[in-house]
Amino acid sequence: MIALVAMVCNMGMAQVPDKPANMAPIVDMAGIINNDSLVNALNTRLDSLSRRTTNQIVVVTVNDLGNLEANQFATQLGKKWGIGDKKSNNGVVILVKPKNDKGGGAVFIEPGYGLEGALPDVKCRYIIDSLMVPHFKDGDYASGIEEAVNYIEPIVLKEYEQAQAAASKSSNKKGGRGYGWWILGGIAAVIGGLSFLRKRNKKNLPQQPANDNDAETGVMAATGAATALAASTQDEPEPDDENNDEDNEEEDNKPNEPEPYKYKYGGGDFGGAGAGAKF
Repeated sequence: MIALVAMVCNMGMAQVPDKPANMAPIVDMAGIINNDSLVNALNTRLDSLSRRTTNQIVVVTVNDLGNLEANQFATQLGKKWGIGDKKSNNGVVILVKPKNDKGGGAVFIEPGYGLEGALPDVKCRYIIDSLMVPHFKDGDYASGIEEAVNYIEPIVLKEYEQAQAAASKSSNKKGGRGYGWWILGGIAAVIGGLSFLRKRNKKNLPQQPANDNDAETGVMAATGAATALAASTQDEPEPDDENNDEDNEEEDNKPNEPEPYKYKYGGGDFGGAGAGAKF
């Protein structure tokens, strides 16, 4: 059974075209988006999204699905091309096969594992039925694709921002607890050390009366210093933020790369979720 499944998957992969070199987010193999300015604008937007967040939305048009259904083709294409980040599996495949002499039209939207919650099947169905297919039936593929991207892009961006905020909150909580233990430990160590020295002085120098006021003053000073250290530590900015600011400045000062699309594809995985339709 395992061998049979592997053979079927390999057959599906064989029918899916190879990933283009220097791939852009819009891969119009069928030549149905007759609007160069729109293609350039979408490429710029989606390339920027992928570089900032690692989320990748890729639109692929093909003239023929071979022996595969649209959902099978989209899944195999997403796996073969590795749309999205390998760790997050945060890619989205928008597959469009136009109506032509090779058969009727078909469309499928498939999110990677990491975006299935943000783009459930019912939402993908709405995008297709309400925003894409009405345009496709009129032969206007460019408008249908543009509306789909306009709808999906902010959803993907919001998912990324929420994940970043949650990770930052969790990191701050852990960091705060860590500083607290270190500060309490430091105070205890200082007080313990002063107490030990005081007892030793009493034992070794009985002729000299112990100066309780000096000892108490030393303890209070040590405690105050530790408290001040705690306050200053909490007020200090996270070193990672400073490093990120420096990295961002360095990135801004770098010359533009010759390649039009900087983010590399290859790594994301897909499980067959999403929705599709024929027209």
